[in-house]
Amino acid sequence: MSTRRLALTLTVALIALLGISAHAHVQDGEHKCGHNKHNHVPELLYVEEEFLSNSTRFLQTGTSYPSMRFTADYSVMVNGTAEFKNYVSTELLPPVLDYFRAALDIKQPLTSPLKISTGYKTMCGYATPPALWTGVTTDHYVMVGSTEDDENWVASAGPCYLSTVTKRPLITRMLFNMVYTKATDDILVHEKNTYLTIHEMMHALGFSGTAFTNFIDASGNTLTGHLKTVLLNGSNRTVLNVEPLTSKLRAHFGCSTLQGAFMEDDGGAGTEGSHFERRHFIYETMTSGVIHGRRVSEFSLGVLEASGWYQPNYTYAEPFYFGQGQGCNFLYGDCGLSTFSKNGFEEFCYDSSRGCTPVGRGGGICSNDTRSDNCRYNIPNLDYDCENDAAADNARFPEVEVFGRAAGSKCFSGNLTKLTKSTQTSMCFKYTCVGSGLTTTLNVTMGTTTAVCKVQGPLKVTGYNGQLNCPDPLTFCSTVGKKYCPRNCMGRGTCVNNQCKCNAGYGGLDCTLVV
Repeated sequence: MSTRRLALTLTVALIALLGISAHAHVQDGEHKCGHNKHNHVPELLYVEEEFLSNSTRFLQTGTSYPSMRFTADYSVMVNGTAEFKNYVSTELLPPVLDYFRAALDIKQPLTSPLKISTGYKTMCGYATPPALWTGVTTDHYVMVGSTEDDENWVASAGPCYLSTVTKRPLITRMLFNMVYTKATDDILVHEKNTYLTIHEMMHALGFSGTAFTNFIDASGNTLTGHLKTVLLNGSNRTVLNVEPLTSKLRAHFGCSTLQGAFMEDDGGAGTEGSHFERRHFIYETMTSGVIHGRRVSEFSLGVLEASGWYQPNYTYAEPFYFGQGQGCNFLYGDCGLSTFSKNGFEEFCYDSSRGCTPVGRGGGICSNDTRSDNCRYNIPNLDYDCENDAAADNARFPEVEVFGRAAGSKCFSGNLTKLTKSTQTSMCFKYTCVGSGLTTTLNVTMGTTTAVCKVQGPLKVTGYNGQLNCPDPLTFCSTVGKKYCPRNCMGRGTCVNNQCKCNAGYGGLDCTLVV
């Protein structure tokens, strides 16, 4: 196999054209991205890469691409308490890098150590780590820094150096905000931090509006024509039309004419153009902002594959059902029109009541946010989250509802009450799926009472006034209620019967915890 030696001259003009934004993300309650608070215009770096993606002999043998190698450098993380540094360096970033090591193979691996000239005394805003002067055997180097900022964001990431020929990001600065990234024993907060860190690494690896223009084909040629402008509800929108992403989206939504992935048009620099459109991808990890119950779907991994730099292992994608099979009008319809609500898309809601979130993890209040284009959905609230032990304090039936990280309950809506009359609300009950196919029934457990849902619709429950809103049993049991291994155990364990069997030293539902 031939090695392509990369020796092009770096020019200031070219650097400017290749700028990739850093992205900062906020805490709960604000569904927006930071505005390039820690942006670095990346430079080009002389490296050697092997073009396996263009090697006929490699492809004919059916050989797998090599796993991507990551190196994290914490030497520049000088700010913060020992507890904070330990949390980031042992509990937060390592499982995320393990995830990407397992989930991504690389199509143009480096054939020699990643090395910076000794003339570069600083890089990414820090003193150059001496290891990079001698060379590091890796494909992607992450410099981890820390800062203190009262503005409400958790982390920011962006590349500082790109490969001269492929333009693949090589060296990233990952910055954590000490004010909002706290060492924590709260597993729900840790889960949120984990998803945010995955999100930031996605940006650093190439999920970015400015990186999209650098995507290449198997021969290393820069893609053209894959960024389109499409009219959506009277506004011109940026659409990313790349494979395999577009085909996956068409199959998922059931819309054969979909032009590609609509990108976010709100939020300003650092948000618009660099995230999936919220109303189409609620709960997907690459929408902007923070939301509990996010999923790393095949679509985010599909963007990374479309870059031409990586080959994802899609077993590390999480199930994503939002909008599945709902057709083109789900994507192109205007939520601000009454005709849209008449379609009855269950992902959206149309009043101000409390109901279940689309992923079924807990309850939320029906509303729209600044990114959802007037579409209202049950915005999740930890006060009603079935995985939050403390949510029992807000339960209508605390004696029979079930809460907790591994409790196995899901959200069900209805106006059940022991009183004469009550409003619609969300409730957390354990459940069992019985049978298969069209004979599937859903048994919802309420203490010693079992409600048997055979079809979708309201159901009277013995001992209660009001009704339980039964979801369609087959749909619920094959989507929201279906058990799975979160992020395929992060590359730190094995998924057995939809439960993670973690490797020695790791624990938790997803093996992110150090034990």
